[in-house]
Amino acid sequence: MLIANLVEIKTDQAQPGTSFELYGEYGLKRGWAFVAAPSLSQAVQSPSEEWVVDEVMVAARRKLYVSESVAISTQIGGFSIPNSGEQRDRAYGVETRIAIGKSFGDKGWLNVEAASRSCGEAGVGGRFDATLGLNMARNQKFIVKAFGDGNGCTKAIVRTQISYVRPLSDRLALELGWRQTLSQDSTRADRGFVVGLWQKF
Repeated sequence: MLIANLVEIKTDQAQPGTSFELYGEYGLKRGWAFVAAPSLSQAVQSPSEEWVVDEVMVAARRKLYVSESVAISTQIGGFSIPNSGEQRDRAYGVETRIAIGKSFGDKGWLNVEAASRSCGEAGVGGRFDATLGLNMARNQKFIVKAFGDGNGCTKAIVRTQISYVRPLSDRLALELGWRQTLSQDSTRADRGFVVGLWQKF
């Protein structure tokens, strides 16, 4: 599975920016999967109009338990995040994650993930992802998610997203959505449209 999202990011205090996010998961043997999730942005991390590399994650995921309606997996990987406004100044760490998924048959599914991050001098941080998907007619989907963003170490951000996913073919689907940051005292709220493509291998 490969998911590519282009996100327009707006705030009340700054010019709009753009974020490009990739998430790829490729199944291997014996319940293992390779995961890669790089992201780029323009005028988000800094006022610069140039595209810069944001977070890069590479990990291995392992299925621990699978039944007809429940799946549990664990994941371990390394990540790199910007340490300052300078592109060359980056921090590195290790993330461990557990995911629990619940299927409701033809109606939809629920997936919850929690992660712990080693953040060097910043100590230990955390992230979370919660996704509720509802199946519609003609293989269409309505998805609601809440997730911890930022880098999970020195900057904690909580975002929500609503998406509609429509199949274009047996292997390709189009995603249209809206992403909103929940207001926090230390973080400017941002919001924007999400356009994505889902590709099955």
